[in-house]
Amino acid sequence: MGCNLARSTQSLQSSITDIKPARQRSGKKGSARLQKVAAAESIKRDLGPNELVKAAMVIQKWYRMYRSRWELRKLAAWNIYQFIEYQGEHAQLQLSNFFNEVIGGFSGEDESSGIIRKALDDIHRTARNQANAVEEDKNVYSFVNLDSVPIPDDYKGLKVKFPLNRRQLQDLVEYFRSEEVLPARYVMEILLETRKKLMTIGTISTASTDLSGQLTICGDLHGKLDDLLIIFYKNGLPASNNPYIFNGDFVDRGPHSVEISMLLFSSFLLYPNAVFINRGNHEDYVMNLRYGFVKEIMAKYKKHATQLLRLYQEVFSWLPLGTIVDKRVLCCHGGISSDTNLNFLKKVDRHKYISILRPPPGCVDDNILNRGEMDSEAGKEWKQVVDLLWSDPKMQNGCEPNTFRGGGCFYGPDVSSSVLERHKLDLLIRSHECKSDGYEWTHDRRVLTIFSASNYYEKGSNKGAYVKLLPGVKLQIVQFMASKTQRRLTIRER
Repeated sequence: MGCNLARSTQSLQSSITDIKPARQRSGKKGSARLQKVAAAESIKRDLGPNELVKAAMVIQKWYRMYRSRWELRKLAAWNIYQFIEYQGEHAQLQLSNFFNEVIGGFSGEDESSGIIRKALDDIHRTARNQANAVEEDKNVYSFVNLDSVPIPDDYKGLKVKFPLNRRQLQDLVEYFRSEEVLPARYVMEILLETRKKLMTIGTISTASTDLSGQLTICGDLHGKLDDLLIIFYKNGLPASNNPYIFNGDFVDRGPHSVEISMLLFSSFLLYPNAVFINRGNHEDYVMNLRYGFVKEIMAKYKKHATQLLRLYQEVFSWLPLGTIVDKRVLCCHGGISSDTNLNFLKKVDRHKYISILRPPPGCVDDNILNRGEMDSEAGKEWKQVVDLLWSDPKMQNGCEPNTFRGGGCFYGPDVSSSVLERHKLDLLIRSHECKSDGYEWTHDRRVLTIFSASNYYEKGSNKGAYVKLLPGVKLQIVQFMASKTQRRLTIRER
């Protein structure tokens, strides 16, 4: 029997060897197909039924070993990628905490300490000045001068006119697909209009599926325009009957953060009651300094970069911290903690958090990881805001500091159940974490993670996904993966 199996294996190898040269010589699919059929017939003649089964089992065993090794290598690479990503965020938070502590360590009693304190205060001057009070529109126009940002005379591209219409939104999609850069004047106008509209909505938005019959929720996009274009192709552009929630982190890391922000803000201006944009932990100027958005602005708009960055900071500070759908589903970027109180958060003045990493005035305890009793109401408020944007779920019960990222907390299934029941909610949909399949269920399917940036770590590393929420908390999850071929096609061609 062993000899027969050996002869069968040799016959299989010789048949495959005969196929390869034939395929290379002919170069035709039909010829290759005939060679495969001939090889299969040859194997059947040489092998009896029992030997054929044993040969198949040998091949199956080898393939399973190959797949197991491949999965192990993939898991190891995934853990390394994730470790590097989270350590980078942790380092950024530590740097921010260091400057906060240094600034707080100088009393200003002598001349030298006063000079040092003033120099360090300049690092966060913008955040502190704007955090002291919410000012009128004139404060925005004090650093944004539209008259000094004209449209270039030789510009022949897309023209943006207000009020926006659906045709302009479609043209904007195609304009960015062609890798064109929108003039700084138009970017500023869209940002200013977005700010005005955001100031009229609450810190926790409310959405409904009653009229549209469905609502689409997208996770992190991180400057990856290809993924947003695929979502619009598969699911349609935002509309009154096609509402969207974009769950934060649409800037940084990728090369097209400006284009994505313009599409999201334009959609919001066109359909303010059907497009909801939540703030993520990367809609923060401290994070933008390290993870690419500032560099992107500097590269695309060198002359007007300072005004644009200040204006983006202002708009980011007005983004809602979460959205409640049908009074049953909470959507926020990071998650929750044992202290989360949505009724309290609805009353928070979110605009004073120009940077979430910078504690507001009146907060004595500026350690972002301190989960103990806060020393002030300002500190308690700050911690709850940080938790919404930075926290991650864990498998074990309890709530503890998220030392892996350096901010927010790890919350267990007991915390999720408690917070959801306290607010009479059924489901938490969050983002913030890259998942290989683009989504992941945790906590007895009461917490769903959605991540919409495919190929996040490298090409083929992960799929992107979005979820369609239907009445009655029914979900349809759609997966996708961007490719260069799709990038060259228009939405209509796809």
